[in-house]
Amino acid sequence: MEHLKQYNIPFSGLSIGEHLYHYDIDEKFFVEYDYTEIDKANVSIDIKLDKQERMLVLDFDIQGTLNVMCHRCLDNFDYPIDVNQRLIVKFGDDWQEENEDIIVIPEHEHKFDISNYIYEYIIVMLPFKITHPEDENGNSECNPEIIEKLKQLSESSPKETPWDGLKGLIMN
Repeated sequence: MEHLKQYNIPFSGLSIGEHLYHYDIDEKFFVEYDYTEIDKANVSIDIKLDKQERMLVLDFDIQGTLNVMCHRCLDNFDYPIDVNQRLIVKFGDDWQEENEDIIVIPEHEHKFDISNYIYEYIIVMLPFKITHPEDENGNSECNPEIIEKLKQLSESSPKETPWDGLKGLIMN
C-alpha cells in the first residue's frame, strides 16, 4: 500500500479555488488491489479540485488503455478507457456516503485519499464480458486461429439441450 500514498491529497493547506493534479498509473496501481484482469496499464489522470468553504469538488478526467485478456480468444489487447467523473466531498461529523457521487468526511481530516475512487472509476468502465472490438467492417479482431478451433469444437460436439435428460422418462 506504500505505492498508493501518492494519491493522498492534502487539502487543509490549500487556498480556496481550483487546484490541478496529474497522475500516470500503470499496472503497479492495480497490483495493490489484487485485480488480475489487468496485465498492463497506461492511464493518465487529470484532477481538478475546486476547494470551497465547506466542500471539495473533484473532477476526474481519466484516459488511457488497459491491457486485458479477451474472454473469447484469450489473447491480450489494449482496451481504451475514457472516464469523466465528479466527486463531491462535504465536511461533517463522521465518514458517510450520501450517494456514489457525494461523501462526507470529518471536519478534522486534512487529506483525502482518491486511490479507491480512481480504481472504482476505471474498473466500472470494463464490461462484464471483455472481447476484442470489431474492425471497421464489423469483423471481430479476435485471434482467427482460436475462433476457428472454437467453431470446429462446437460443430463436432453433439448438440444437447437441457431437455435431453427427460427423453428417457416414460409418462403413465
